[in-house]
Amino acid sequence: MALPWHIPLEAISNFKEKEQPIEPSQLLHYCNLNIHKNPCEELQSGLMCEIGMNNKEPAIIQRLIASGMTVARLNLRDLEPDASAQLIQSIRQAVFNYSAELDYLYPLALIVDVRGPDIITGDLKGGPHTIIELAQDQNIRLTTDASWRECGTVDCLFVGYDHLTDLHPCDIIYIDSLTSGKIKLSVLEVGDDSIECTIVNGGSIGAKMTVRISKIPHDREINTKNTREGFDSLSSESSQQPFEYMEDQIAWAVAYDIDGVLVPNAQVPQDIRHVRHILSEKGKHILVFACIDSVVGLDNIDILLSEADGIYVDKCILSTDLPVEKIFIAQKVILAKCNYAGKPCICKAVINEQIPNLCVTDIANLVLDGADVLSLELHYDSPLKKFSPSFDAVRMAEHCIAAAAVICRQAERIIWQPKTYGNLKLMQHSLEEPSKAVCVSAVELAMRSRAVVIICLTNSGRTAKILSHAKPTCPIVAVTRSCHTARQLRFWRGIRAMHYFEDAKSTWISEVESRIHSALDYCKAKRILCAGDAYVIVTSLRRGVGYCDSVRLLYASARDTIFVE
Repeated sequence: MALPWHIPLEAISNFKEKEQPIEPSQLLHYCNLNIHKNPCEELQSGLMCEIGMNNKEPAIIQRLIASGMTVARLNLRDLEPDASAQLIQSIRQAVFNYSAELDYLYPLALIVDVRGPDIITGDLKGGPHTIIELAQDQNIRLTTDASWRECGTVDCLFVGYDHLTDLHPCDIIYIDSLTSGKIKLSVLEVGDDSIECTIVNGGSIGAKMTVRISKIPHDREINTKNTREGFDSLSSESSQQPFEYMEDQIAWAVAYDIDGVLVPNAQVPQDIRHVRHILSEKGKHILVFACIDSVVGLDNIDILLSEADGIYVDKCILSTDLPVEKIFIAQKVILAKCNYAGKPCICKAVINEQIPNLCVTDIANLVLDGADVLSLELHYDSPLKKFSPSFDAVRMAEHCIAAAAVICRQAERIIWQPKTYGNLKLMQHSLEEPSKAVCVSAVELAMRSRAVVIICLTNSGRTAKILSHAKPTCPIVAVTRSCHTARQLRFWRGIRAMHYFEDAKSTWISEVESRIHSALDYCKAKRILCAGDAYVIVTSLRRGVGYCDSVRLLYASARDTIFVE
């Protein structure tokens, strides 16, 4: 018997075909693009914004979510545990308020930066507020001699790095500058406890500036802090101290149910395994993203992808280790490898108040290359405040997110589908597991039937991830009862996660139909699905199968969905 939201087969031909045929080549595809066509209704790419002390109020965060933010990022290095806990409380309050307005749970993913101790310079001779100018083409000595720790000058600076004298001539060192850009040093000579450098790019520095050594593999020192104790040490006494160890940061992330962690400057698989060891059994569900910050990490991208759950790329940081003219090549290589492996890639996107053409092109190219999430850097201390007393930084941040969302939707509309649909062929050569075979069949069925959405029922999110790996031409609506699964699916492009929380039905068939009913209501409310549109359902016919074993092709009616026992 047909369900209430199905339509009879003979009525399908009355609906006009809405999509244009796919062009045989990318050149013809671009030739026939309609510049006046509206963008996609729903954003498929994710937008990530950092939440800090400048935008910690729930009302501000709610406005950012309404503008298009799907992932919230926290930098634990600069925060104390109490301040971090307040940020988490504000974020979840904003999500609750926004969900109440929408009448469904809005899944907002949370990701944190976990960082070990940085390499920093010492204090300066004139005191903590002293600023010195490092002039270009001058020489400077960097030393590990502790006698220079509090008396640095333009001629000699202390650097807290025991392996400083392991460097070689022509190695590059970067120092954060108080002005724009970074100070660049080139090693001339290596001594017993110091190195002589020439200043390639000058600038101003103060006390305790961050130092970055280029193209040198790092040795990640395993802290002696007991990892097991870290999960139980979030007491009121320790919460007053800033995060010192990576173990402290990860223990905090596990305790507050964070969805993902960013591992800085990942270079070898041991970096990822170390973080997973700290996460242990309590945090095994948390996603681990490897940050590609150096050429060493870029060269090891294949083995890092096999260990990590995803990749994060900041082109500005990577450009300190790679020639600027090769950054776009690195971007395409990293994104292509992530798409090939079916793992999400987060890319830093440039955007500012004016939204110049450079920003539009950068964001659009990231989407066209296959980025899953775009990380936006929002500035709340804009120089425009000096010229306009009425300047609203929060409103401008909303404008930047909304503008980025529109650019992404326009780029998603013009993607030549065979370019990404080729991933299906990559999956067809090995069907060693039933989930992959079912998902490949569902994606191919959706493409041939011109389905507008694939609805899948999943618990762990694995089915939705495999569907996303196959790059279907339509969005995926993943219905899950797991809250953290709904949030984590935000990192995969094209997946719209729906947190289903209704009471369980008496039979599995009734439970499945109830979840489908909720998904169809969601699709119609979002205008993803209209009368006469084909849609594909991926589910299992009985409870406890462990994977989806059923694929159905159905057509939507104009009537509202009603559940029938």
